[in-house]
Amino acid sequence: MNRPAPAGPRDRLARPAVVFALLLALAGCGESGPEMARVYGTVTYKGSPVPKGTIAFIAATPGGRNATGAIAEDGTYSLQTENPGDGAIVGEYRVAVTARDDPILDYIPKKAPPPKRLTPQKYEDPATSGLTATVKSGSNTIDFPLAD
Repeated sequence: MNRPAPAGPRDRLARPAVVFALLLALAGCGESGPEMARVYGTVTYKGSPVPKGTIAFIAATPGGRNATGAIAEDGTYSLQTENPGDGAIVGEYRVAVTARDDPILDYIPKKAPPPKRLTPQKYEDPATSGLTATVKSGSNTIDFPLAD
């Protein structure tokens, strides 16, 4: 009859190491990464909703992640970083708004007509827009009342 060999010092050390490794692996299975927060708001120009366009939150810290959102007909937006509505990473941002009404043509002109800007061009570049935002934990409502 074969009996298992008694556990030696090596076996007594190996078992806890295996259990510890499994616990570490299980702990890493949850969501990880930077804290995300929902961001909603309204973009207006001269008191009226901006009816279309894009809003971009540009991370103020190097290596940060940007977030963008489409502006709806009523001027509202919701940001996303990776998935629709997931928001933005908590932190500081510079903001840009691009709102244009591109002409719809039924022919190909020699020179395309320029799009009609729905907001001043300065808002299209975060360096010249003067717009900033701070995204905090939880839900954020950040409105942008634009003027000339």
